[in-house]
Amino acid sequence: MTDWPAPETVRLKDIDLAVYRMGPKDWRSAGKPPVFFLHGFPELAYSWRSQMKALSAAGYPVFAPDLRGYGASAKPEGRENYTMAKLTGDVRGLLDHYGIEKAVLVGHDWGALLLWSLPFYMPGRALGYAGLNVPLMPHYPVDPITLFRQRFGEEMYIVRFQEEGACEPLLEADVLNTFRFFMRKPAPTSRRPDEVPFSEKSLDLLTLLQKGADHWGGEALMSDADLAPYVAAYTAGGFKAPIHWYRNMAANWQDQKQFLDADGLLPKVPEPCLMITAEMDRACPPALADGMEKRVSGPYTRLDLKGCGHWSQQERADDVNRALLDWLKTFTA
Repeated sequence: MTDWPAPETVRLKDIDLAVYRMGPKDWRSAGKPPVFFLHGFPELAYSWRSQMKALSAAGYPVFAPDLRGYGASAKPEGRENYTMAKLTGDVRGLLDHYGIEKAVLVGHDWGALLLWSLPFYMPGRALGYAGLNVPLMPHYPVDPITLFRQRFGEEMYIVRFQEEGACEPLLEADVLNTFRFFMRKPAPTSRRPDEVPFSEKSLDLLTLLQKGADHWGGEALMSDADLAPYVAAYTAGGFKAPIHWYRNMAANWQDQKQFLDADGLLPKVPEPCLMITAEMDRACPPALADGMEKRVSGPYTRLDLKGCGHWSQQERADDVNRALLDWLKTFTA
């Protein structure tokens, strides 16, 4: 994308982050709130290029960092540097750096997991939250890795990710091929997640990657030219740091207990929330968002994208852009 900006480096207390900006540079006089986009795995700030362009054209100051461990941002060694406390601290640090008291925050995939942790780790700093594909979930009764292992077995990709060094070589052997595998969309004949028998729900993505394109299903979402920024970033930086986010899931679950009330519940989120689900997302089906309205005390809006796969903001960019722009009127009326 020729008009994708060069990043600026923001130096926080313990890390340098690359931040991409569009829209009014003087956000204070823009008349519209700043919007921060948080990407997922295996992605980059670049995943938000369509939303950055649409919102900036509408006058919003927009920011998208390559999150800790990704892209042009620093990649500190050690999984302990990728806890939710660290990740939410980065968001707080970015807001402080730009002198922003409150912003609208938007997240997809792992960026949505980060997003829905911010009300607890960083209360009072958001005007509103918009999540794509991954909803605000209750605190699990057991840690998520144990839950995934029990439900999907040892071959489930998140379970396999827990062993450092075991999966990185598989993903890094041919980075272009890896992104051809990940960045796919449903075919017209693809079954909805609720139509797939449980026996087929192993989510053993690494074995599927190795089997080759004839076994992947769906259709290519992007051309090789569109994949080039991802391929360049992950060829240079590897997959270890991004996978460290997964290696802290059990520790994050434990740390989240500090926010629970006497009944084991997280506080309800008081800010306006938008939840966008994707009908054909096999890893994060829309049913995960059922009941989310009970975990929010502020205004709640849900949009279900029919026929859409996991990469919502890229597969259905126009629909996501319209939904965000319509929802953002809440903060400019």
